[in-house]
Amino acid sequence: MDPTTNGHAIGPRRSLVHDMLASGLSILPAARSEKVPALDGWKLYQSRLPEEIEVERWFPDHGRRTPCVCIVCGRVSGNVEMIDFDLAGEAFDAWCDLVRDAEPGLLRRLVIERSPSGGRHAVYRCNEPVPGNLKLASRRVAVPGPEPIEIGGKPRVPRRGKDGAYTVSVTLIETRGEGGIFLCAPTPGYELLQGDLLQLPTITAEEREILIGCAMALDEIREDLVDAPCSPAVADHWVVRPGDDFNARGDVGAILRRHGWTLARDGDNQHWRRPGKTTGTSATFRDGCFYCFSTNAEPFEASRGYSRFAVMAMLEHAGDWTAAAAALASQGYGVAEDPTRGVDLSGLLEPSRAIVPAMSVGQLVDRFPKMRPPIIHGLLRAGESMNVVASPKAGKSWLVIDLAIAIASGRPWLG
Repeated sequence: MDPTTNGHAIGPRRSLVHDMLASGLSILPAARSEKVPALDGWKLYQSRLPEEIEVERWFPDHGRRTPCVCIVCGRVSGNVEMIDFDLAGEAFDAWCDLVRDAEPGLLRRLVIERSPSGGRHAVYRCNEPVPGNLKLASRRVAVPGPEPIEIGGKPRVPRRGKDGAYTVSVTLIETRGEGGIFLCAPTPGYELLQGDLLQLPTITAEEREILIGCAMALDEIREDLVDAPCSPAVADHWVVRPGDDFNARGDVGAILRRHGWTLARDGDNQHWRRPGKTTGTSATFRDGCFYCFSTNAEPFEASRGYSRFAVMAMLEHAGDWTAAAAALASQGYGVAEDPTRGVDLSGLLEPSRAIVPAMSVGQLVDRFPKMRPPIIHGLLRAGESMNVVASPKAGKSWLVIDLAIAIASGRPWLG
């Protein structure tokens, strides 16, 4: 008989579940159909490994029947993380291609298993703590109306967009990280395709960034796009704002290269590598959106999308939208509003056919006997307005000031 634990015999033979525990995995019995632990109050195993006596109690017939097992991810299991490929693993092959290109040999080190629905799990340990569950890639699917619908074996609730159309968002790739759980082999229906869960590889944080980045590169929904705010960065006198014009036709690639970024893969979905990195992908550029997923790509934040104008403003003007818009305007971006739009200038542009006869001051007084007394004969009358129009710095202010002094003091105007 094996040694006892806490005074309790643990059975005459070891099994795979005991080996999984011995390899440092926090394992729990699973309810296969619900994909949850078959325990009440299982959260404590997010911070401590089960004891062998507990495993023996959970799996009493492990030698006679295939157990349903799930693994608790994160620090308790040695920084285990699992990348989950949903919808029958639709995005798995594309992800594998990206990983092979970014870091040859990395994919072969991972543990890969197939789920009952045809999905894939990629499992590993990281030499640094991993975050909680992350959604990495999604797709928006159009549906006919607001009624709940099932896609990929899961119920979905449609949402109505600004255009009135109904869509549902489906997850293509996500992780199970700190505190998360996932069902795994030897649970019926789960099949190991590569590697051994008892000998999980430990990858570096940089290698993990490659795996996560390649998954994010397959995201089909670009939300929370960073672009110019409504501010003096774009004044009201633009028909097409400089930033909008740059978003439509600007060369963001040239700006990225100037700041040390490298184009890792060209095409409709470009892959860019941050400065200081020689392999892998740090961001993608597709459909006018620069999507960064690296946590070391300042000034950009991970899991954020940026417009062309935002990239230009952040890299070349430290996020100063006003300065960036002004620089673009000086380069010919934007369409300024026509100052004469809506103003009838026909009277100024076309010579009048009416002939106004010349009048002497006496004839003017006889014709308009109620005219106000003159302040300046032939120029300005009491109570009337006069516009002084001239080029800048021509002396308009001094002319009017001298007139005011002359009227107040009685001295001659202009000496």
